[in-house]
Amino acid sequence: MKHATSLLLSILAIIDLALGNGISVSGKVHGKPTPAVQVNSASGTTIGSVYWMTNEDSGNCILAADVGSDGQVNLREAYATGGMGSVAVSNVTNMLVAVNPGSGTVSLFSINPSDPSNLTLIGDPAGSGGQWPTSVTFNKAGDIVCALNGGEVNGVSCFSVHQTSGLTPLADTTRYLGINQTTPAAGPTNTVSQILFSSDSSKLLVAYSGTTPTAPGYLGYYDIGVNGSLSKNFSAIAPPSGGGLPFSITPVPGQEAYVVADPALGFEVFDLTGANRSSAVAISGQGATCWSTYSPSTGSYLLIDAQGRIFEIAIDAATLQSTIIGNYTQFLGDGLIDSDVMSVNGTDYMYTLAAGINSLEVFALPAPGRLQSVQQFNVSTAVESVGITVSSSMQGMVAYAKQ
Repeated sequence: MKHATSLLLSILAIIDLALGNGISVSGKVHGKPTPAVQVNSASGTTIGSVYWMTNEDSGNCILAADVGSDGQVNLREAYATGGMGSVAVSNVTNMLVAVNPGSGTVSLFSINPSDPSNLTLIGDPAGSGGQWPTSVTFNKAGDIVCALNGGEVNGVSCFSVHQTSGLTPLADTTRYLGINQTTPAAGPTNTVSQILFSSDSSKLLVAYSGTTPTAPGYLGYYDIGVNGSLSKNFSAIAPPSGGGLPFSITPVPGQEAYVVADPALGFEVFDLTGANRSSAVAISGQGATCWSTYSPSTGSYLLIDAQGRIFEIAIDAATLQSTIIGNYTQFLGDGLIDSDVMSVNGTDYMYTLAAGINSLEVFALPAPGRLQSVQQFNVSTAVESVGITVSSSMQGMVAYAKQ
């Protein structure tokens, strides 16, 4: 038990390094959320954009980068939000949403579908329905947004999305989880980490990291009614045997199942059908696998370790049994965190924040088990000339394909 406790403390120190360090942002980005500053001009032929946050509660920015036909990025614009947190996009309604824990708000932006690094704030930021919002998600139709609050008043709240007026609280959707927390939320244990609509938008999923491997968290959900309301009761599913601290959620396409990164172990597969296909999988050598994403073209799941490792996983669609098909360790010390995948001319690319070195890493995924590093974009250098300073940590990563 002493060994397990020591290992957990080491894991938490790594996660705190990746998530807890502040960002210093100066220049034109403070105050009411508005387009702050153009970093570069458009980069010629673009196929989409990626967005992430500088993670500063006194002057946080959404950074928007063009993605070229070779999958590489060019940082384009910085937009103030007024807090730190996560971002999500809807390719259906062409919207981006960000949560701002420092101010307890949710901000909505429209995306210009022909120039997706061009964002426009829609309406005023809305109260998150709790304290210290930490994650946000769109439903499949892109007309509902739900935020996850992680402070003293923790739980979920949802909003209808209007193209011109912005966010309006949705009736009968504020639900409290009753976790014993503070504001700001202290973690990463005993915290809620991610919220996500199921693929068919029939459930609203929440990942909760427990306190220790012997007091694990859960993957839980609310059922969603036809009017968008949430069920009164919350279904909390304990990790499969051996699981510890559920952190991120990635759907298994075509299945009512989810890959969940677990920094105390490796990952879990949660099967919500009751077919007894769930499993907890230990990854030898992992230090803090907190983040996960999926590559449609390769069928692989990518698990991101805060120490700088990437693990590529294949999952059998019938049995949900998993196999590790890639272990990439050449990024040790880079502090890899949030990631997303986008297809560029038939090849998937993964965009990953490297908080430890203030860069955006671009990886090509030409085939299963063949992840390749194609770009290391220095964010600090890119924004220095326009008066924005980025130091120690960034957060959130989401991709949007040009319409």
